[in-house]
Amino acid sequence: MKNNLTITLLTLFLLVGFQSNAQETTDSNDFYGVGNRANEIRLDAFDAAFFSALDFSYERVNDNDFGYGASLFINLRSPDEDAAYYEKVAFTPFFRFYFFNKEDFGAKGLFAEVFTKFASGDNPEKDFDEEYFDAALGLAIGKKWVNKRGFIFELSLGGGRNIGLDDNAPEFTFRGGFSIGYRF
Repeated sequence: MKNNLTITLLTLFLLVGFQSNAQETTDSNDFYGVGNRANEIRLDAFDAAFFSALDFSYERVNDNDFGYGASLFINLRSPDEDAAYYEKVAFTPFFRFYFFNKEDFGAKGLFAEVFTKFASGDNPEKDFDEEYFDAALGLAIGKKWVNKRGFIFELSLGGGRNIGLDDNAPEFTFRGGFSIGYRF
């Protein structure tokens, strides 16, 4: 009888011990259950397909609500005489705030963005002889979808105003497009 009680108690302690170790823990940075994916790279497919330009973005996801990063725009086409301005290269640091995100994993959904754009290009109104360099401050809004494997689809639209470093620069600037990317 003593042996049966000992075996029963030993079995009970082992089962309780295994049960307590089988619980899972979640990490607040574990987006979609695929590990600590806090970095994103994206390519603006709209610019690549329709404007012969490359617009790469990198974003660091700070937490469920915030992200920051930068974009690099490189124009691959030659200047168009009918265009108001020809932007050659632009570097755009940005900060994003994600909101209305009702799910526990973050940095997706509707966002508002504050950006600063540093751009250089040509002014076709002056026979492309006058190059410009200017900086702009602006706002954008958009929506980001991220699937469980980390693939990203994003729509955004915004604009800003150049601060007037160069008289040849346009008064306003545009930011937006349709981007595809990957979170790693």
